[in-house]
Amino acid sequence: MKHLGLSSLVLVAASACASGALREEPSVRGGSAPGSPGAPPAGAGAVAVLPRSTPDFHPSQMRLVGGKEGAGTRLADVDTCEGCHLDIAATWRASAHAFSSFNNPVYRTVVERFRKDRGNDRSLFCAGCHDIALMVDGKMAKDVDPADVRAYAGVSCRTCHGVSATRPDGNGSFDLDASEVPLPRDKDPDSVLRHKAVVGRAPLRTAQLCVTCHRAFLDASTGNANHLIGQDDASPWMRSAYAGTHAARIDDVDEKDCRGCHMTKEPTSLGEPTARGGLFTSHRFTGAHTWLASMIKDPEQERRAAEFLRGSATIDVAGVVLPSGRVLVEDAPIVTRPGSRVSFEVVVKNERTGHRFPGGVMDAQDVWIEVVVEDARARRVADAGTEHEASGRDPSAHRFVSYMAGTDGLMRTVRETHEFAANVYNHTIPPRDTALVVYALDLPGTLGADAFPLQVTARLRHRTRNRDLQKAACDATLTERGRAFGREGLRKVARALDPCRPQPVIDLAVSQIRLSTDVGATSTRVDARGATATFARVHAYAVGLSHVVQERLEEASAVTERARLLARTPRERAIATGLLADILARQGMVQDTRTRLGEVERLAPGHPATARILAETYKTTWQWDLAAPHLARAVKGAPRDDTLWADLAIVRAGSGDPAGALQATAVGLLLQPRDADMLRVQALALPEVGGSPDVIPQAHAAFIERRAPDNAPGIRNLCNLRVPGCANERLPVHAHALRLR
Repeated sequence: MKHLGLSSLVLVAASACASGALREEPSVRGGSAPGSPGAPPAGAGAVAVLPRSTPDFHPSQMRLVGGKEGAGTRLADVDTCEGCHLDIAATWRASAHAFSSFNNPVYRTVVERFRKDRGNDRSLFCAGCHDIALMVDGKMAKDVDPADVRAYAGVSCRTCHGVSATRPDGNGSFDLDASEVPLPRDKDPDSVLRHKAVVGRAPLRTAQLCVTCHRAFLDASTGNANHLIGQDDASPWMRSAYAGTHAARIDDVDEKDCRGCHMTKEPTSLGEPTARGGLFTSHRFTGAHTWLASMIKDPEQERRAAEFLRGSATIDVAGVVLPSGRVLVEDAPIVTRPGSRVSFEVVVKNERTGHRFPGGVMDAQDVWIEVVVEDARARRVADAGTEHEASGRDPSAHRFVSYMAGTDGLMRTVRETHEFAANVYNHTIPPRDTALVVYALDLPGTLGADAFPLQVTARLRHRTRNRDLQKAACDATLTERGRAFGREGLRKVARALDPCRPQPVIDLAVSQIRLSTDVGATSTRVDARGATATFARVHAYAVGLSHVVQERLEEASAVTERARLLARTPRERAIATGLLADILARQGMVQDTRTRLGEVERLAPGHPATARILAETYKTTWQWDLAAPHLARAVKGAPRDDTLWADLAIVRAGSGDPAGALQATAVGLLLQPRDADMLRVQALALPEVGGSPDVIPQAHAAFIERRAPDNAPGIRNLCNLRVPGCANERLPVHAHALRLR
C-alpha cells in the first residue's frame, strides 16, 4: 500500500543480528512483501513497530496542523462552499456525514450517555470523527450548548478537504489543516489552481481517508478494561478481492474502494462546476441509512438507500435435510412425509458489500431472517423470525449481529461502547463469504395430502438499528434537552430529526421452495425462484457448509464436489477446486490438498490463494517451516491482507526464524498497528535477535496492553449460563427450531 508510511508509528532501531551494531532501518512501506522495494532487507537490524497515540486530542488520534485559531467556526461553514458547489452541497445535506454530530438524536443519545458515565474528556474518542468542529475549539469539555452552530456541523466539506495526511490507526487518525481556504475569483485562473491545490489534497484520492474514522479501537483511554476492536469496515475490505487481495479464495469481482460504492456519479441539476459529461461525484455517501433518511423526511434519500441495500446480500433455501440425507434444491422434486423431521439449510451470501454485512456498528445492526412454511391453502404451518419486526426480540430469528458483552455476559444493545468487555460471537458476513443457517421442523403427522405442496419462504430483512437503541433515542428526544436540540435544529439546518418515527424495514432478498409428499398421486417439483442447481448457487452453499465444525467438514466436501460437476468454465472449476482444497487443508490432508492445488495451478496459474491454502495445510499439521515459504508467496499477491502478514510472522517465529518474523511484523503492523498476534511475535522475537534492552520492554508492554482479554472465556460462559440460546448461537453453523402454528 504505497500510501501508507511511518508517520503514525515509532520505528526503534535495535541491534543488528550479525554485528550487534545499532543502526537506523530504512523506511518500511506498508504492503511491501519481504524482498521487495521498501521492505527490510534480509539480515538487517531488528525493527520494532510500536503503536503510538497522538496527544493533541487524546483519545482521538486527530492532529490539528494548521489554522488553529477559529478552526471550529470555519469547519462549520458549509454555506461558503455551497455558493459554488450547489449539487454537492445538496447531496451532502442528506447524508450521514451531515448528521454525524449532536444534530443526530441517535448519536447524541449515545455520546451523552458516554460523557455522563466516563467523563467529557474521554468523549474526544467520539468527537475526533463526529464532532470535529466542537472538539478543535474545546467545546467538548463542557455540556454542548444546543444553540452552538458547531454542534450541527457534522463531517463538513472543510473536514475531509482539509485532511493533509492519514495514518492507519483509526479513531480519527488524520492530520487536519483548518486554515482559510483560498477562494477562486472570476477571470483569475491562478486563483482556481490555488483553490484546487488546497481542497484537492492527495488523501482525498485514497481509501485511507475513510479508514481513519471507519476503523476504531477501545482501550483504557476510552474507559474500557480491555483493548478491543471497535467498528472496522476498513480491515475486511483490505482483506478482500475488492481491494485486490485474492488470497482468501479464488473469485471474480471488480476492485472497488469506498468511493466506488458510496460516492457514485449523479447528473448535475444545479450547474455543479466539478461535473464532467454532466455527472458529478455524489456526496450522499449512500449506505444503509434508511432510518436517517426517514428521520429527515427525505423520500429520495430513503429510496436510494433502499435500492442500494437490495441485492447487497442474497438468500437461498439451498438444501433440505431429510431422514434419508441431504438433498440439494434443484430442478427435481423433494419428497417428504408427515411426521418426519425436515431441516431447511438457508444460505445468505454477502454478494456485493465490500466490508462485512452488515457493517458499521455491528452490535446495533438489525438484519434478520424470517421463515414461513404454508400449506397448499396458504395456511401457516410454522415460522421463525416473524415476530422480530414488531418486538425486536424474537428468539427464533437469526440475526446478523455482533454480540458485544459486558463483564456480566449480557449483550449491550444501545451502544454502551465503554461497557464492552468481550465479543461473544459475530454473525456478520465478510466480503464475498456466506453464512449457513439451519431451520428444523417436525412436520405434524396430521398433515393430509391436501396440505401439500408446502411452500417455504425465507426473507432477508433489514432495519437500520435495533429497537432498543431506537427507544433510547426516542426517549432522549422527548426530554427538555432533546426538544432544545430539535428547536435549534430547525433554526440551524432546517431539520429536526424525529427518532420516534417507525424505522423502514426493507426486504433485501427472498427465496422460496416447495415440498411435495408421497401421500397422494402427484409429486410437486421444487420452485426455487425458477432456478436450477447452478454452479453459483451450489458453490455458495458449499462455502456456507465449509464453516461447520471440523468434524463435519466431509459434508462440505460432498457439496463442493457437486459444484465442481456443475462448473461450466475453467475459472468456475478453479473456484470450486480451490474451495475443496481449502477444506482438505483444514483437515490436515496434505497429499490430497496438494493434488487438488495442482489442478488449481493449471486452471489459475500463480493465484495467491493456492499458496495460502498450501501454507494452511502445513500449519494444520504443525509443519511451520514448510508453511513459511508459501505464506511469503501469498503476501506478494495479497500485500494488504494483515492476517497473512500475521500468519507469516507466526510460522517464521515458530520455525526458529525470529529475524524473518520481525521482517513480517515490520510490514504487517503498518497495516494493523495494534494487532495482538503481531505485537506478541515482535515482543518474543526481539530478544532472540539481540534487540536493544530499551526496546524489548516497550515491545512487551505494547503486546500486554493489546492482548486478547483474559476474562473473555469467562464472559462467554456467563452468556451461556444467563442467556437462553447463547451456546447455540456461538456455534458457527447452528439450527433454529421453527414454531408450529
